[in-house]
Parts: sequence; structure tokens; C-alpha cells
Amino acid sequence: MTYRLPITIVSLDGEGFMARCEDVRATATGNNPEEAIENLREAIMEMVDEFGAPAVFQDVRPGAEVRVLEVAL
Repeated sequence: MTYRLPITIVSLDGEGFMARCEDVRATATGNNPEEAIENLREAIMEMVDEFGAPAVFQDVRPGAEVRVLEVAL
């Protein structure tokens, strides 16, 4: 099964990047955004190995469409 997960990538002020996915409560870091995302993917897979997919993805609906909402102030 494939899950589409919204993630946030944040610069750590010259100390690399952090990628996080609130839906599965996972966070990882890396030297660049791509590395942070790959480390996040690995962290999620480790969680699946440890706790099982039903527990990790309990708040995620398969087939959900992920979009970005921009709010201009």
C-alpha cells in the first residue's frame, strides 16, 4: 500500500535541515532537504518494523490527496 504524507522541511540555521511528518509523528534531519527526506523515510520504515503499519499509519487515510495551502497576509 502507498501512503501520501504531508511533510514540512525546515532549515536549521546553517546546521542542516529537518523534515517532519505530523501525521505519523516522525522527524529526521540531514545536510540538505533531500537527505532529510530520505532519513525521514528511513525513520518511518523503522517505525513500521517496530510497531507495525496499522499503528504508524492510524491517522493517515490511504489514497488521501495532499495539497499545500498558502495564506497571504
